[in-house]
Amino acid sequence: MPDTTAHAGTADGTATRILQLLQEGPGLAGELAAELQLPSNRVSSYLHQLAKSGRVQRAPFHGPDERPSVLWSLQAVPHE
Repeated sequence: MPDTTAHAGTADGTATRILQLLQEGPGLAGELAAELQLPSNRVSSYLHQLAKSGRVQRAPFHGPDERPSVLWSLQAVPHE
């Protein structure tokens, strides 16, 4: 049986690193992937998982080339 704890630890570490980068400000998946030295599709997958859990949010973004993209940021936490 494969050991999934090592993979889970890596996944948690990557998610944590993504959240740390987003604390510095919003970013595109490609930018985050470059910073983390990971494939863009893997970072996008983590971002979608973090969005489902309510930790990050996405917003439409058009860069200088006018190509549509997604800008990711930390989900604002309402003050109680």
